[in-house]
Amino acid sequence: MENKEEEIKKEKELKLSNIKIPKISMPKDQAKEEWKKYNEILKTKKEKYLKVMKDAMYNMKQGKELIDVFVITKKFGLNKEGLPRIAIARADIPELFFRKRDKGSGRFEMISDHWGSDNYKEDIELPQDTYDVHWERTSATSSWIKKEKVKTKVPRVPIEIMPDGDLKNYYILWEVKEWEDIPPAKDPLLLKRISQNLFVILGAWDVTPLEQSIMRGEK
Repeated sequence: MENKEEEIKKEKELKLSNIKIPKISMPKDQAKEEWKKYNEILKTKKEKYLKVMKDAMYNMKQGKELIDVFVITKKFGLNKEGLPRIAIARADIPELFFRKRDKGSGRFEMISDHWGSDNYKEDIELPQDTYDVHWERTSATSSWIKKEKVKTKVPRVPIEIMPDGDLKNYYILWEVKEWEDIPPAKDPLLLKRISQNLFVILGAWDVTPLEQSIMRGEK
């Protein structure tokens, strides 16, 4: 019997707007053989990338697909206001913050203030040149970025694809209509993180008017 995530993926094309999401996949049998190889080598090696590869093969041998958020954020770029079209947030938080960084980079932050906290480890740090932009400065001679940080509401995971365990272990990827506003009903994706930039796709859904109303009132 197909599991819940597989049924949902068959019902929806994994697209945001009209742009198809680049996905990483492999035939189950091939991924299974590769997974065995990485299992074996990890008995004597401890390099982190080997563990990431093993986790990736484990998910693909189950028929799941992966995405690279660095590739996706670069592909979708910025909206007409010069802010990210795509956002990614931990599934348990009500608000996501985006901090503009120099050289076309940025960071999706899970909490508003990192002072005295190590929660920055769960943020998504985007590499330089992700965005083709030189962020506007507060003045012509200033090095400070204008409106350096913005925020938006995070979609709520519907009960139909609610994952097992704590929601803080999962992420949501979606298209943001307006920063400092609630997201539109445009097919968010539920993800499981396996490295800084690689995520496993678990499902997709439409945000309902009721979910939008609930999100509007959350802080």
